[in-house]
Amino acid sequence: MAEIETLGLALSAGLAALGVTGPAIAVSNVAAKMLEGSARQPDHTGALFTNAIIFAGMAEALGILAWLVSFLIFSKIGA
Repeated sequence: MAEIETLGLALSAGLAALGVTGPAIAVSNVAAKMLEGSARQPDHTGALFTNAIIFAGMAEALGILAWLVSFLIFSKIGA
């Protein structure tokens, strides 16, 4: 029975670690759209860059949260 519990914890830690890929894609989309917007409107590059940094930080916070959850679950495997 302990092997099944360990397997379940390992799978859930792996799935939580996969949660980092979503924010990585989101940050790349934010960067791509910021570059596209600054190419179309060079006058607004400063405002676009500021907004891009804010939204990239918000998306990255979700990645850090998923990473933390995966480590918390993974630490229960050895206990």
